[in-house]
Amino acid sequence: PIPQYYRKSQQRLKTLQKRLSRKKKGSKRWLKSVKAVAKQHKKVADKRKDFHLKTANELLSKAEVIAHVDAERGVPEANLNIKGLAKTHLSKSINDAGWGQFLTILTVKAGNAGQKTIAVNPKNTSQDCSNCGEKVDKELNIRTHCCPHCCVVIDRDWNAAINIKNRAVGHSVLKARGVRRGTGTGKREAHTIPQG
Repeated sequence: PIPQYYRKSQQRLKTLQKRLSRKKKGSKRWLKSVKAVAKQHKKVADKRKDFHLKTANELLSKAEVIAHVDAERGVPEANLNIKGLAKTHLSKSINDAGWGQFLTILTVKAGNAGQKTIAVNPKNTSQDCSNCGEKVDKELNIRTHCCPHCCVVIDRDWNAAINIKNRAVGHSVLKARGVRRGTGTGKREAHTIPQG
């Protein structure tokens, strides 16, 4: 689970902002209150960034290559348009998770370590069967993938994770770097963390 640092600090922020609204704009006390609000926001941002750094380090210690959905593509039917989601009733949770910041940190740290991250087109990752490749339409509330073609039954998120991994394996970056199975590097292939 992703810690919700902003939600946890909302009451404190509300108190500080209420105090700020009671001060005369431009006064010394007003400036002091502005600094207190900014300090609280910075605390939240620092905690979130620390969590992202630790999570990125953990993932990179377990895998040479990490595949994830391309959050920038924003496929409407996949509900992965982060900017669009940030305008819905989920806005606080979406912004609190800081997906964009995490993916940036992960990509930079991977590059510095000589590792790779691969952004995969999220279209139909949860609809396509990871076993036979046939498309199996399902509503978002259906959490189990049941393929009528090959009879595989698997959690919807695991199905999507396998599809993301399979798409990344066929990615040209892997071929260019010469990453092969069974190279004996001691690191496993990454299983993606399903996003949504």
